[in-house]
Amino acid sequence: MDFALQLIKVAGSLALVLGLFFALMYGLKRWGGVVRKSSIQPSMEIVSKQSFGPRHHLLLVKVPGGRNVLVGISPQNMSIANVPEPAESPESAAKVDIA
Repeated sequence: MDFALQLIKVAGSLALVLGLFFALMYGLKRWGGVVRKSSIQPSMEIVSKQSFGPRHHLLLVKVPGGRNVLVGISPQNMSIANVPEPAESPESAAKVDIA
């Protein structure tokens, strides 16, 4: 008789804990997404993408602070380079001579 009473107490406690757990999970699923969705702001934005083959790409990415980053992606590695801000006028841009 003593064993049956202990078994009922343990089963009841387990059912209570599992019930609270599932209620908490339901509440997070139901109301947790609302809070998360309203506060999310994209931290990065892909400005441009150029493909040079099926697995070789260049991405121009705008990161927080208004800076642009050039990302080169290949199967072997990934390279990142800062892109300077564009010149104010075409006359002030540096000229490059190709020989």
